[in-house]
Amino acid sequence: MGKGAPLRWIENRWLARHLHGRGIEIGALWRRFPVPRNARVWYIDRSGLDGLERQYPEVNGKIVCPDLLADATGLPFASASLDFLIASHVLEHLPFPLMALRVWYDALAPGGVLLLKVPDKRYTFDSRRSRTPLAHLVAEYEHPELFDWRSHYAEFVENVHGRQPMEPELSQAAADLQAAKFNIHYHAWIDADLREILDYTRQVWNFDWHTVISWNAHFYRKETVALLTRECQ
Repeated sequence: MGKGAPLRWIENRWLARHLHGRGIEIGALWRRFPVPRNARVWYIDRSGLDGLERQYPEVNGKIVCPDLLADATGLPFASASLDFLIASHVLEHLPFPLMALRVWYDALAPGGVLLLKVPDKRYTFDSRRSRTPLAHLVAEYEHPELFDWRSHYAEFVENVHGRQPMEPELSQAAADLQAAKFNIHYHAWIDADLREILDYTRQVWNFDWHTVISWNAHFYRKETVALLTRECQ
């Protein structure tokens, strides 16, 4: 247990006070969020338990069995049908995070809660990577058919695995990860970037988010935390 574990436990208890009713957690894996006893949560993932255990053998049988298989950008829920949605260390794994935020907002009922936890690249293996600018996300959202899968995998291998751009091993490693559909961090951010993304959804899409909690990354909390409510309409 790390030195910051007691502080994170206290923070999670504080966050959980805002979760009520029926909701979902996307991509919980072995780190399900501790919701209150009076909350009903369904676990969503893109793969079944067998596939997840093959992808994460080091977890040794601790992965949460998904209740429903679905992509984070294609949730099979009616509009305004969820009281809360938890996405912890999910957004950076999505090729189209803006699309996910649109889908999640639509799924939340008025007064519904979105709990986001996004790793700050300065405290993770993404530390050598450049921050993904908002303009990059917008361009990929507006033209998904032009998404360059190969360049995303190559950039990940270069800056996370430490390969040089001209090394033939880089191209092969990127191709192998892409062929395996390995779940990389497609994007890397710091806390200011997440705030900019959320502000974009408010200003451009007119999403009526109310920020209840916003915590920057810290030495014990290597992630940005945002808890938002969809305002009643």
